[in-house]
Amino acid sequence: MDKPDTPLEIQTLGRFSISNEGKPVAASWPDETLKVFFCSLLSPLDLYFTWDRICRSMWDMPETRPSRHRLDEKVIRPLGVFLVKELGFNPLVAGPEGIRIDLKRIHVDAREFYSTVLEGLQLSSLADHSAALEKFTTANILYTGSYLPGIPGKIIENARHDLEAMYRTAVMEAMPQLQNSSRSKGTKKSEHTSW
Repeated sequence: MDKPDTPLEIQTLGRFSISNEGKPVAASWPDETLKVFFCSLLSPLDLYFTWDRICRSMWDMPETRPSRHRLDEKVIRPLGVFLVKELGFNPLVAGPEGIRIDLKRIHVDAREFYSTVLEGLQLSSLADHSAALEKFTTANILYTGSYLPGIPGKIIENARHDLEAMYRTAVMEAMPQLQNSSRSKGTKKSEHTSW
């Protein structure tokens, strides 16, 4: 399998698309189940998914030998074949306990949004308001809409709600407070220097 020189760009905020060097790839999926499964693995809230969680999410049943075999036969193998054909490599990394996506080869906008918000919250808790404001401004630019709109699935819906809540809390609520804080500090400094 060939490794791409540049990471695949996956847009999940506002719409779902995959591109390689600006050219769309994997635009047509052979099966909605494969697409939902792949998109579930893109959740920025989880780096790794257990087989039990995947089986419960896909079929409302715990992991058993038959459910795991069904998952392998109906989803993982066909998805791997499709991804190699479309992307040139298979980014799925499966192990005895679960599955994840190799993020070294893929850039996902929602993951960037999520990590930027977390960094902003950390900076805000350390009272570094200007750096936090910068992070929240970047997060605001990254958040171009709801996470994977129109794509169903329990994992996706949970991520969608959590990312929307992060956006409201960090960007819509915290950003104006930080901007006001910066303005009032600037006013106090200018008043102080005029003495």
